[in-house]
Amino acid sequence: MHGIWQYLQCGIFYTMEGQSSFEHTGLMISATIGDVNIALVLFLLLVFVNKDKNWIMKQWERKEIVISILYALFVSFFFEVHALYTNRWGYSTDMPLFPATNIGLLPVIQLLILLPLGSWIAKRTLSKFN
Repeated sequence: MHGIWQYLQCGIFYTMEGQSSFEHTGLMISATIGDVNIALVLFLLLVFVNKDKNWIMKQWERKEIVISILYALFVSFFFEVHALYTNRWGYSTDMPLFPATNIGLLPVIQLLILLPLGSWIAKRTLSKFN
């Protein structure tokens, strides 16, 4: 899911001037692996908070929702600010910005949507094997 999102938004909303096709592909793979690791860290954080490695199989409570939202906001802002500051990528004029910031809205929405969606898919998949 993260890889598909990366490729769909990249060509329209990001500028990667001076990058070869090989460099662009490497960046997309790196970003996708990073997103998967972000999801894994959230899962482990919620294992720690819930003191239960099977928390994902239960109904989400308010704390899981709040932690997921705050984590997605923090992580997306952190990585976008870092990438912009180090010129890893830039935004095209088509990128909508998070209100009152210079941070792209789509990377923030990506984590806000795909992190819980990934958990839901994992729960559904695991429930078929139990």
